[in-house]
Amino acid sequence: MKLKSILSGLVSRGLVLIVPVTLLASALAAHAADAAASQEPLPEIKLKNGRFAPPELVVPANTAFKLQVTNGDAEAIEFESFELHRERVVKPGETITVFMPSLSPGTYKFFDDFHGSTPNGVIVAK
Repeated sequence: MKLKSILSGLVSRGLVLIVPVTLLASALAAHAADAAASQEPLPEIKLKNGRFAPPELVVPANTAFKLQVTNGDAEAIEFESFELHRERVVKPGETITVFMPSLSPGTYKFFDDFHGSTPNGVIVAK
């Protein structure tokens, strides 16, 4: 009985609506932040004429991210990195998305495992 009268008093004062409205506002703000983040261009590495561009890609440290890898050459490549534990085949003309973990500050080498003459590139987490 006592709980019912307390809730009744809160409802009549409009206080019970504060929590759901606050939760709804928080959810909308989080959705807007996600939408804005999804509109930012993804970091990208392109292989063209046997070279990665850029040869050094700087990304924020301690933040997971998606990386686009584009093969602009006529043969398949294999984007590989031992340090990042990633190995993906990219067909000619194809762009793939590689999901990258949160990286500690440092330098992480990547290379084309199918073509040893392709110069290595690095991802630098700062």
